[in-house]
Amino acid sequence: MKSDVNKINAEQANNIPTLADLAVKYGTISQDQHGYLIQLFTFKNGQAGYEDLLRDEGMATPYQLELLKLIQEYLIVRKSGEEFGKIAIEKGLATTEDINQALELQRKVFKKSRHKKLIGDILVETRILTIKQKDLILKEQNLFNRYSDDLSNKQSRAPENAEKGRGTEAENPFEISISVSSDHMGAWIERRKPDEIVITLNQVKDAVMTDGIINGIYPDSFIQCFLDSGVKKFPVARVDCFDLLKRQGLLSLYISEDNGNPIEKKKGEVLIEQKVTAMEVQVKNLYGEQMNAVAGNGFAVRCGENTRRSRDKLKILAGKSGMAGLSADRKVFIHPVLHLLKDADYRHGPIEPYADLSVSGAIIGAYPITAGKVSAEEIWDANIDAIGDIRARVGITNSIIRAQGDVHARYLHNSRIETFGNVYVQNEIIDSQIRCGGKFESPTCRVISSKIYAKGGVIISGVGSERAAPSRIVAGGEQHVVGLVQTILDIMNSILDKLEELKGEQLYQQAQADKIFKKMIKLKSFHDKTQKKKDVLLSELNRKMETLNKKTLANIQKLISTYDKRVNSSLATLKTMNATKKEHDTCVVELEKEISIFTTQAKKEIFSHETTLFAYLEKSKERNGVPIIEITGKAYAGTTLGGVYQIVSLTDDQNGFTVEEVWPQGRYPELQFLKRGR
Repeated sequence: MKSDVNKINAEQANNIPTLADLAVKYGTISQDQHGYLIQLFTFKNGQAGYEDLLRDEGMATPYQLELLKLIQEYLIVRKSGEEFGKIAIEKGLATTEDINQALELQRKVFKKSRHKKLIGDILVETRILTIKQKDLILKEQNLFNRYSDDLSNKQSRAPENAEKGRGTEAENPFEISISVSSDHMGAWIERRKPDEIVITLNQVKDAVMTDGIINGIYPDSFIQCFLDSGVKKFPVARVDCFDLLKRQGLLSLYISEDNGNPIEKKKGEVLIEQKVTAMEVQVKNLYGEQMNAVAGNGFAVRCGENTRRSRDKLKILAGKSGMAGLSADRKVFIHPVLHLLKDADYRHGPIEPYADLSVSGAIIGAYPITAGKVSAEEIWDANIDAIGDIRARVGITNSIIRAQGDVHARYLHNSRIETFGNVYVQNEIIDSQIRCGGKFESPTCRVISSKIYAKGGVIISGVGSERAAPSRIVAGGEQHVVGLVQTILDIMNSILDKLEELKGEQLYQQAQADKIFKKMIKLKSFHDKTQKKKDVLLSELNRKMETLNKKTLANIQKLISTYDKRVNSSLATLKTMNATKKEHDTCVVELEKEISIFTTQAKKEIFSHETTLFAYLEKSKERNGVPIIEITGKAYAGTTLGGVYQIVSLTDDQNGFTVEEVWPQGRYPELQFLKRGR
């Protein structure tokens, strides 16, 4: 069987962890180092293996590498053993218990002596299999592996001019599938095993190109961030008609001035106007083909708080007087202006939803706050979701801020900021996290034990301290919008999971009804046979009554009585089973109705979430990433700095420098450190 171990190919080892995965699992490297290794592997396009990278980067000693390789070899042998055991069970040559015991013995031997004992040899030694039976199973296993290899080779030798998939889910060596919408306006990537197999940016781009998609592909930074976050399924291309509708004059917005400042609107005034109910535009789809795209009312702009549609469905009108605003998910709002000359206490409930809130004192309390723009002296223990800017003249503490404009504060403590805009913090950030789609420009701010992800670049005074936990500063990426998309995808998946649960329950109830029905058929057959035997005995008894002696007569009567009991018992059981079956049948009918209603509702909800998701991605595309981090003061050792494609940790303290992610000619992106003044 040793020869068979050598024949284990990459197809068999697909589910085996890489050396990088094993290194992080057994504590050889940290999670950050693992992420860096994966990115480095991506940049080198597989030209250097994880063993070389671990050695060259100084992350593992030769002894550790040998140990990791030994563990990986054991996992490969174990996988082969599981396949061997499966065939043995299918052929009836061994039981599941036999195989499990053999695998456990294999594990103990490896743990004790580092010897990779083969499961076939173990089963022969324990006299569960003969040598002939072992060889028979090995032959079948080898035939299966050879067939898999031949199939893989045939696929790899497919002619280059073969017709492309056009959205079909074709098999490929990178475990990637592409699904394209029926209108050819959107495409999604799905990774079959995101936790087991590392997918690179180039592999995704190759898959997209193979499918023939040439239009609307999201930038590399989007795809890379989705891959880094481990999302199983994410959008890879989308043709959006929103800007095209405005350019062609089919959609008019009256909510802001030319400089972008919002316009104050009176109740009943027009905010958005469409030319026709179903707008048709000429657009190129994902494959570059010219087509007519129809955008209905819900496609471009939706109603938000304090707005309504006109009777002809062609306009969105102000429902109140206030400042107009358009959110990142393309909902139009009216924000009434609210001034408070004291603290705004949200500990006991809301004040005014989606108002432009100006507070002379502090905003206090974790009751969810929805607003247009927010201005306050301080913000404590708050949970704010704002369409516009947020300004804290002093600072923000213990709060969660989600905004679509800029965020200003003098300090930030133990808080989380998520915004499409810029972030400006004057003095310090401690124990906080910031994800912004703009820039983080705070040249006098010191960052301690915090994480900052800024698409538009980072400027800070210093980062870290001698005692604090290291900070992470990343520039140029799409972490903010990818985080929002992940949340939406989780909601969509929960909807689909609920639908699957209902369908699963329906299948279970149907299976139970079918199972009972089969038992009823058997019981009815038994009842009929018993009744027939009873009738035969009665007939014989009536015919030979005069000739039978007392003992024989008593026995026959006793037998007839037994048949009577069986018949009556089977009838009672049939009635009980029939009642139970009817209960299951009723559940099936009710579940069918519930599934039908929920399916319609789920489609609407998922469409709404997809609309929001794509709007967020298009909003984020409006700005280009700037992968530059400028630190004017001191950065302490342990600080993690990164761009879109690469992340590094400082091994010693550094003063006054700039980090920029650049693309050297003919090479992969890399982080360059430049001292200030050069």
